[in-house]
Amino acid sequence: MRWLILAALPFLAAGCTAVPDPFLETGAIRPDAPPISTEVSPDFAAAYLPSISGRIESVRQTARDGFLEQAIVYSNATALSGENLLTVRVGTPSEGPAFLRAPTRRAILAEMRQALPGIAMTISPAMGENVHGVYGYAAGPLGASGSCLYAWQFAKRVSPVKETAMGRLETGNYSAQVRLRFCHPAMPEDRIAALMAGMRLKPVTRDTFALLQYAGGTGHARSQPAPAVEEKVTPAPVRQRVVGERKAEEPVVVRNAVRVPLPGEVAEKKVAIAAKPAEKAAEPVQARSVSALVPLPEAVAD
Repeated sequence: MRWLILAALPFLAAGCTAVPDPFLETGAIRPDAPPISTEVSPDFAAAYLPSISGRIESVRQTARDGFLEQAIVYSNATALSGENLLTVRVGTPSEGPAFLRAPTRRAILAEMRQALPGIAMTISPAMGENVHGVYGYAAGPLGASGSCLYAWQFAKRVSPVKETAMGRLETGNYSAQVRLRFCHPAMPEDRIAALMAGMRLKPVTRDTFALLQYAGGTGHARSQPAPAVEEKVTPAPVRQRVVGERKAEEPVVVRNAVRVPLPGEVAEKKVAIAAKPAEKAAEPVQARSVSALVPLPEAVAD
């Protein structure tokens, strides 16, 4: 009996010191990990600028249920470091105070210094306005004829407006924070400010987040240019062709050649012969009689 108790002591001690192992437990466990940023097709961009800004190069996004952040990259024709970037963050007030009110001046100055270092930006005292409400912006010169723009906007509602309470519950109530950093080497300050006036946000519903999560990884594949390989090419031997000059043959002249008349010439000749009067018949030639003197026998004897 005593040896049974001694044999059971190690198992009792192990049971007292064991801790719960989540890998050994079963059940529906929802992972609480940060979402991964993925690149999607430009067709899934949550916002877009007017056509004068150029085409969208790429869209990087982070999406989960009830929250979306996209970095929409436009082509940059300047020598400045950085990207021409339209940033859109969509969410509800439960995601933080950023979806409750517009940013402060202090926060905007810090963002602008980080996005456009070395550019003398001036905040416009007048607010701009587009279809989503008012926005603020700052502009600065770039080179001889270019400029840079930094704009910000708080869109209080980007969900479609529904008349019924059930419709509003289905679509949700989402707000958006928008930032635009854009530079152009030949666009003046008054013209570059119009980019934010033409900015448009796409409507966002509960289904939008599921769609964008499914769209992750559907970005355009960009083929890298193949490195140039220098190959030595041996020139083929050139064969020389000897060309001899040949004297031109003298034309052969055929003398007393028989000429064959053409059909038209034969007809004309017949007509000419028929038109010529017949010549008189030649008179008969009279033969003259010649008398011969035959000597007599007597004359020969003498």
